[in-house]
Amino acid sequence: MNPSTTKKSSPVESPKKARRAALRVLYAIDVSGLPVEKALADTRETLREEDDDPNPYWEEVALRVRGVIGQLEKIDDEIRVLSPSWRIERMAAVDRNLLRLGIFEILDKITDPLIVINACVELAKEFGAASTPGFINGLLDQLCQNHDIPIAQ
Repeated sequence: MNPSTTKKSSPVESPKKARRAALRVLYAIDVSGLPVEKALADTRETLREEDDDPNPYWEEVALRVRGVIGQLEKIDDEIRVLSPSWRIERMAAVDRNLLRLGIFEILDKITDPLIVINACVELAKEFGAASTPGFINGLLDQLCQNHDIPIAQ
């Protein structure tokens, strides 16, 4: 393979790509019931087929997915507190999994909360309905307030 044609992720792109891939994996697990490792492997292969080498950011994907799934009950309880009048089971799968991903990253201090919220809102614009970005922004902001997590430093 010619090194000049190999796609590499920049440090800025890496978390963005990892978050997007993690959302795809979480969505697959949620809607199809795939086991975690199978969903990770399938998504990794799909990315390769799309001419995106996931190797530079794959550890970040796996960390996020395994983290969310490992704390799913706790994360879903947070969603129930944040959205008491909209049952988690009735939320769109994209919305539900964006919230799960954002809550995991914020509570586990993976990334600065403002960056997480903005990144999740951008994914919501790309993959969600028209109302999804505001919904995600509002609930992740409320999560930070509920846990006394400053959004802007």
